[in-house]
Amino acid sequence: MTLQIKNWKWLYIALGSIFVGLLILMINSKSSSSEPYPREEVTPTLFIHGFKGGPRSFQTMMDRMQSMNWGKKRMTVYVANDGTLSIQGSFPQTKNPFVQILFEDNRASISNQTKWVENVMIQLHSRYNVQQVNIIGHSMGGLASINYLLNEPADGVPAVKKVAAIASPFKGIRKDSYFESNYGAATVDLRPDSDALQDMVKNKDHFSDNVDVLAVAGIINKESPEQEHWDGLVHASSVHGLEDIVPFGRYYEERIYQPQATHSGLHELAEVDRIVAEFLWETAPMRSTSGEHP
Repeated sequence: MTLQIKNWKWLYIALGSIFVGLLILMINSKSSSSEPYPREEVTPTLFIHGFKGGPRSFQTMMDRMQSMNWGKKRMTVYVANDGTLSIQGSFPQTKNPFVQILFEDNRASISNQTKWVENVMIQLHSRYNVQQVNIIGHSMGGLASINYLLNEPADGVPAVKKVAAIASPFKGIRKDSYFESNYGAATVDLRPDSDALQDMVKNKDHFSDNVDVLAVAGIINKESPEQEHWDGLVHASSVHGLEDIVPFGRYYEERIYQPQATHSGLHELAEVDRIVAEFLWETAPMRSTSGEHP
């Protein structure tokens, strides 16, 4: 009888130890599986396509960036012609969630696209409690992003931390044949000295002192005179026009010198991926003057 009691005693001790161990394991597991970043540290990066852009415009860039573990696509926002939003996806609290913004009217004016960007910002803040964002805009997408910052609502939107504008023509497009073969409200705004582009410079005092901006220009004709350097559509001097808007010390520029650095090819280059990733997410300092990448 005494031996049997001792056996039960050790059995209870063993079961108790197992229970305590499982309880500790569950507590640790719960702690480790909780979201790694507080909501205020989650900074989505918005990808905004250019004139006539669509789902494929930034898809391969996002794919490459995902393969480098720089972030992950978590949401797609479709913007209808009337500004109505259709949102697919959500925000697990990961460090760099990507958000692709797609305009149904991809030939719209800068003014309309600016309003649509504002609609997106309001929804990100109100529905998902997003506190800050980064933006990558290609061509017209860069223009709309900067114009949004010049007209940003004071309340009810995420703060913009950084903007990377790739091949964005802030002084317009100096290629007459382009306007002969394209149409839409955007083609009015994209002409040199258009009212929309001039208004952006006039409103530069409204630009926040807390936003860093990177301009990326492609140059496929390095051997030509500097004033003729371009990506086949947009001249580097037009991309550089962004400096007239951004506060001193907040403007950064990189120029890519290679035949593949065409207007539509810039955001397909691994070198541009690296430059943009360093600017947006890494700590390495960047120059506030024009950089060159042969």
